[in-house]
Formats: sequence, structure tokens, C-alpha cells
Amino acid sequence: NVRTAAINADCILIVIDASRVPEKVDDVMEGGTSDAKEKPPTLLVLNKKDLIKPGEISKRIQWYATFGGANH
Repeated sequence: NVRTAAINADCILIVIDASRVPEKVDDVMEGGTSDAKEKPPTLLVLNKKDLIKPGEISKRIQWYATFGGANH
């Protein structure tokens, strides 16, 4: 289960489809780290960037940096 795995993880790698509408990391993780005393480092990887317009990738990166919830 995602929640148990996330709580016990040393770090979390989340691969997100860049061509889809951005979502907060906690929504993607189904709240998996919300019960953790200390959230593990979370690395967000945007996949399928070739499916969006060239100028959109920087907007997606900025959105996730501001609202996404990942810390790396």
C-alpha cells in the first residue's frame, strides 16, 4: 500500500506524466506521507515532456515548484 511504503521510505521518487494537468504530490500519493512524523525527501520527475509544447515544460516545473509539494 502506498501509505505504508511512503511512511517507511528513506526517499520518494514520483514520476508524473508531464502531458497531464498538474496535481499536488499529496493527491498523487493518496496522502501517503501525511501520517509521517517527518516527510522523506521527495524527488519529482516529469515524464513524457515530448508530448507538450516546448514553452510549457518550464510552466509545469514552476507550478510543481510552487504548489506541487515535492521538495527536490
